[in-house]
Amino acid sequence: MNQQQADRLDRLVEDYLGAVSWACGDLPPQRRDELIEDLREHVAAARAVLYEPTEAAVRTILDRLGEPSAIAEEARLAEGLPVRPAAADPAPAPAQPPEVTRSPSAILGMLLGFVLILVAILATATLLMAGR
Repeated sequence: MNQQQADRLDRLVEDYLGAVSWACGDLPPQRRDELIEDLREHVAAARAVLYEPTEAAVRTILDRLGEPSAIAEEARLAEGLPVRPAAADPAPAPAQPPEVTRSPSAILGMLLGFVLILVAILATATLLMAGR
C-alpha cells in the first residue's frame, strides 16, 4: 500500500471519528474523548489484521461500528442524559408523479391531432417542392 492510499484510509477513519465526536457534542468532554479513543483503538486493531487494507475493508469496519448518531445515543443513555428526538430524514424520497390515465376518446383525439399535423407537414412540403 502506498502512502497516498494509507493517507486516504486514515482520512476516512478520522472523518468517521469526527462525525461521532460531533454527534456526541452534548456529552461531557472527558467522556467524549474516551469514547473516541476507544473507537480509534478498535479501528486500529481491526485494520492491523486486514489482509489487504482497502477502502472497502475500512468502510466495512466503520459500518460494523454503527452510525455516529447511534453511537452517540448509546453514550447518552450510558451517561443518563436525555435521548435526542430522532432527526427528520435529511432527504425525503421524491414524490411520485401522479399516474395519468387517458380515456379512449382522449387517445383518439390525440391520434387525430397527430395525423392532422402530419398531413399539414406533408402538404407544406408538397407545395414547397412544387414551387421549385
